[in-house]
Amino acid sequence: MKTGWLLYEESDLAQNREFAEYIEREGKQRALDIQTVRVSELALGVRAGGELSLRRSGREILPDFVISRQRDELTSAQFEAMGVPVFNGARVCGICNDKRRTQQFLAGIPMLETRFISHRYAVAPDEGDFPLVVKPARGHGGENVRQVNNEYEWREAVDQILPGDIVQQKIAGDAGKDLRVYVLFGEIAAGVLRTARQGIISNFKRGGDVELHTLTPQEQTLAQSVINRFAQAGAPLCLAGVDMLYDQGEPVLSEVEDVVGSRMLYQVSKLDIAGLYLDAIRSRV
Repeated sequence: MKTGWLLYEESDLAQNREFAEYIEREGKQRALDIQTVRVSELALGVRAGGELSLRRSGREILPDFVISRQRDELTSAQFEAMGVPVFNGARVCGICNDKRRTQQFLAGIPMLETRFISHRYAVAPDEGDFPLVVKPARGHGGENVRQVNNEYEWREAVDQILPGDIVQQKIAGDAGKDLRVYVLFGEIAAGVLRTARQGIISNFKRGGDVELHTLTPQEQTLAQSVINRFAQAGAPLCLAGVDMLYDQGEPVLSEVEDVVGSRMLYQVSKLDIAGLYLDAIRSRV
């Protein structure tokens, strides 16, 4: 039986305990001994002489594979450098958990006008630039995402993010609606349309309405462009979400979610994406 570690930060595990238990149970059905491990249990480093070292709770031990639900590229890279496959890999982790790096990497694919703002010299935009959306460069789940309509609101929103870096974006023409495209090992698995009940935040766990969505040819082309870019860079999307906004009815890329949630997909469909993910991992390890 292959041993895998399901890797979480403590705060994320507290909110996803049921999912972790489901992965452990389903793993056993597939001859996979999957153990939920907190990043805080790990000690990474280098031994005298230069050999990489990784300890779990003081023991030198490695799994056969890692399912990463944490967002630190260095941690994933340590496993990979020691010969342990990680799903999603370290490069996907590094690109997708910083909205600026995502947009740099996917330059050329349709997106909204965006500015990257360093916490060291955050300068308010001109009055004619409002309204805007302000969000943390390394945020997720809709946290601290705000529409701002004037300089006072901008400064208030930025203060909530500092000392983190900031992404400032034009508001989509069809604000409050977005599409998550679930990607499973390079294939489009499903689409879920999310609509905010008020404002611009459509995230399911923040109260957005969700419905299963059949992708249009335009949406499919955009999603496939993202998938192909990662594949060509040797950083395939194992389980990820390609998120799109709509501007004047046209889909544009918003971001790519590395640690993608699946609650809303289970809410609107019978597709067991976690089970399919484990099937795919089992065939690869």
